[in-house]
Amino acid sequence: MKKLQKLIKISFFLSFLVASPIFASNIINPKSIEKVEKAIVNIETRIAVSAYLDPGSWRGTGFITDKEQGFIVTNNHVVGGASIGTYFVTFYDGRQVQAKPVYYDLWQDFAILQINPQEMPETIEQIKFSKEPAVTGQEVFVIGSPEGQEFSFHSGYVSTLYEINGMMPQSSYVVNLNSAGGASGSPLLNDKNEAIGVVYGGSKTYTLALHGEYVQSALAALKKGKIPARKHIGILTEQYSLDKAVRHRHFPKTEMDNYIKNFSGARNKAVAVKAILPGAPAENLLKPGDIIWEVEGESLKGNLAVLDKAMDGANAGEINLTIFRDGKKLKIAIKLYDINKNKVELMVNFAGATFFQADDLVSSKSGIPLKALAIKNVQTGSSFSSIPVSFTQDYKNIYRLGVQSINEQNVSSLDELIGVIPGAIKQKYVSIRFKNYQPYYPSFAADSTFISAQEDLISDITFDSIDTKPRILKFNHESTEWVAEDIGESN
Repeated sequence: MKKLQKLIKISFFLSFLVASPIFASNIINPKSIEKVEKAIVNIETRIAVSAYLDPGSWRGTGFITDKEQGFIVTNNHVVGGASIGTYFVTFYDGRQVQAKPVYYDLWQDFAILQINPQEMPETIEQIKFSKEPAVTGQEVFVIGSPEGQEFSFHSGYVSTLYEINGMMPQSSYVVNLNSAGGASGSPLLNDKNEAIGVVYGGSKTYTLALHGEYVQSALAALKKGKIPARKHIGILTEQYSLDKAVRHRHFPKTEMDNYIKNFSGARNKAVAVKAILPGAPAENLLKPGDIIWEVEGESLKGNLAVLDKAMDGANAGEINLTIFRDGKKLKIAIKLYDINKNKVELMVNFAGATFFQADDLVSSKSGIPLKALAIKNVQTGSSFSSIPVSFTQDYKNIYRLGVQSINEQNVSSLDELIGVIPGAIKQKYVSIRFKNYQPYYPSFAADSTFISAQEDLISDITFDSIDTKPRILKFNHESTEWVAEDIGESN
């Protein structure tokens, strides 16, 4: 009798698992999936020259969002950002065409590629962005190429709305579904087949997706032939627990209690300053640990996108913040700068090194001040590879140098460098002064080179005749292509 009762209980439990709507997906529709697949593309990227990435090839995903103009949305890290590359787009039917990058964002991991609309298959579809943001527990799905499995389908649920994550801090959704390598650039879709986000990272158990509203504002400007308005104050942010703020930073408990009551979706976390870019407007005004409470009188509610939107839309040249620092509520006005003006759109190839002026991403990762003249990529065996200050990673020498002078002539910009190059080549034997932004690590081998962080150093260079063919590489906005120009001795 006991065995029979046990079998009945097991049988009832199994029938519940099969029949219960908790485990049934309401979003899987074969016709919808087939339609969405016709808007998904695979992207093959080949980078020949880059300011700070290693040349090479990789793959990602993208999706068509405007058939008339041929716009494809993907990730900035799929396109390669400040790089000269070739991009091949493969449609659902196997056809392949070449695309051009028309826009990428330094802070938010997305990019826009463009293809000739006449080269698209007639049966191609497009995916529009939703006007409604995601909600906790919402069922969503992704079609992409995780682990190289092209056009594979995965569904899951939104678990977190305001995660701050990514190469640069960006407001993100966390979703419990597989997004292993290759899914980057896939659309995060709702039950209406509309994109609410763009996948940029994750693992086999969760996905990180950029909020779709970031991309929508950029697309609206590009469709009008304008460069998207992107402004910033130069801070890196993180989510910070207000419980910790009460315990460690004298944050008022009454403020925390009201915050939990009014903004439950924030999960008692606020946006806080993690670091400040060297040379940014926020330097000397904000400090790491400052909690950003309001922007122009509006509460952030734990959502970094509120701050980002306010900065982009500011009509004045500054923005007003309300912050908490050491338990005190302060109001601070900070000047804004144009992110797009910091993009690397000019590079100089000279004697094996690629010179550029540091953008926001490089500044945040290396400490090189914004717009400072820098070197990161140096060809092995070239003239500039004799600079001993580097470290080896994956069998490649990595440099992080802020250039100060060549042959005792100050060079703080690419224009000044271009003016110095002809004379330096003629002299052949020169010296370069630079600031080293490499991390320090001890090495006690007899033949090792001492590596020290952020010191002013000098190194001797002998120019080889075979690698002293200097070139200017410049991005042309009209053709959306990079063009090369030799630097003559007459410069």
